[in-house]
Amino acid sequence: MVTQNVLPTAQVAVRGAVQKTFIDATVLSGFMDLQHLQGLIGEYLDTLDPAARARADALAHATRAYVAGLGPFMPAGVVVRQPIAGPHIDALTANPLFQQMFGQRPHQFSYVDLTQLVALQPWVEPRNDPMPATEPELLDFALPQSWEVAAEVGFTPPAGPLQILTSNPALQGINVKMEPGGRIVISAPEHPNLFNVVHFNGRHYLRNGYHRAVDALVAGRTEFPALVTQALFAEDVALPGIGPFNFGYVATLARPPLLTDFVSPACMTARVRERRYGLLVGLDVKPLNIGI
Repeated sequence: MVTQNVLPTAQVAVRGAVQKTFIDATVLSGFMDLQHLQGLIGEYLDTLDPAARARADALAHATRAYVAGLGPFMPAGVVVRQPIAGPHIDALTANPLFQQMFGQRPHQFSYVDLTQLVALQPWVEPRNDPMPATEPELLDFALPQSWEVAAEVGFTPPAGPLQILTSNPALQGINVKMEPGGRIVISAPEHPNLFNVVHFNGRHYLRNGYHRAVDALVAGRTEFPALVTQALFAEDVALPGIGPFNFGYVATLARPPLLTDFVSPACMTARVRERRYGLLVGLDVKPLNIGI
């Protein structure tokens, strides 16, 4: 296990100024030029004094030098055990949301080799979640059946708007459910939080589950259960939101960023802005007069 480079703590915010929320993150700086690194952690770097900023630039340069010396990537035997079957998988595939999102394209549940997965997300927030001890627990960890999304909800009475914020960059709408007694429940849509690997043109890319994967690597585990899907187009691989590696660029690299680079000298520990994705919901209330 390689000790990662760590940047100094940011300066204390000026009283009365806007407070920006940062989180500690492991950043694949070795695969970024100065411009792209600035785009990811620039707001944090701007909080550093000149000496600390110079040290940060030196750390980033060292990670680029390490990556420049890496040899080509030749994947082989990424899927190590297949297929995974049983009641847990049956419950997942019976979910209508699973059928909607994955049922129309080739897919399988298999164990994959984490060391051969290409990374499209350039940073992770270390969680250090303990690895499950049994196979049923591992399946539930990697392929959970509960897909509810935690959300921060705000409402301005009496007529809104309603604000919903989550950590899910794919948030596009809301769920509305009518309960007995006339109560209306509005919530963030479910998100199939499955460890999802996408195969395209001979490489396997991780699309969802980065924190779990890095925690597994730190714990010494390399085989991990996954939903493996087959991409038909490049658009099926690229991650949503602002910030991931450009898929078109990564796909052309002889040595693309891999999951294992998160636990190597290819990365540095810095701070990134905490990101939330959300929407505003307006409530248009009008009287409805119905004659009897």
